[in-house]
Amino acid sequence: MFRLVAFDLDHTLVAANLTLSPRVKAAVARALQQGVCVTIATGRGPSPTDQFATELNLTTPLVCFQGGLVYDHRARRALHEMRLDPATVPVITRLAEEHHWNLQFESPHMIYLPRTSNHPQELLDLLSVAQWKRVDSFLTDLPETPHKFILAVHDRSERDALAAELRATLKAHELLAKISVVPSHPILVEGIPLGVNKAAGLTWLADYLNIPAHEVLAVGDNDNDVEMLRWAGLGVAMADGSPAARAAAKTSVPSASEEGAAIALEKFVLTETPA
Repeated sequence: MFRLVAFDLDHTLVAANLTLSPRVKAAVARALQQGVCVTIATGRGPSPTDQFATELNLTTPLVCFQGGLVYDHRARRALHEMRLDPATVPVITRLAEEHHWNLQFESPHMIYLPRTSNHPQELLDLLSVAQWKRVDSFLTDLPETPHKFILAVHDRSERDALAAELRATLKAHELLAKISVVPSHPILVEGIPLGVNKAAGLTWLADYLNIPAHEVLAVGDNDNDVEMLRWAGLGVAMADGSPAARAAAKTSVPSASEEGAAIALEKFVLTETPA
């Protein structure tokens, strides 16, 4: 019996259109009626994750920023969080300028892009449901220490090479001791505090809820989901997920466009046939 279900958001709970399908909403509603805790475990921040949580009537805290923030969206407060070392922000900013990386920093309620940049349209489409703005300087215009940074590519085939370049660059500057590099989307590579991942965030949340790992179902599609797919009692990957995600999971369901999130609930959690 699964008492906690954690869904990745993009390409898992929602497809490219960034909307929740009626079937997914109905399956989540039935799970909630049966007393199952349902949460979202995502690389996104509290905003816009809280919008999806509200639409689904979720009451369980959310796991955001790849596990770096456990957030009570109803009380609008952080329960647990890890941010970047402030000293890394100017170094990452300088390296991005030198390597012509498309850089953004993220805090709980705002995403920051440079005043001028070459960010791909696909990234801007992803930001359509988020709060974001451009700033003149990352060194003077960030009001708080960010939780993470993201680099974006125009060509999906370049993502893994960018991840390798970022790791090598950070290693040369001895920053790999403070920052983990994780591909999180076909065009995105993230830098997060060392030790942060969705499994760590879910572990904190499960302990908070007094739910053991073997009673957790996790569903995801990409490399940043690997740790939670391995950690959960049952890890489920989307059929079109990354090779690493599919290898880490015990089973798979159809893609988000085929409502795989609903299928996962119907197959592994729901015990009653809908009226």
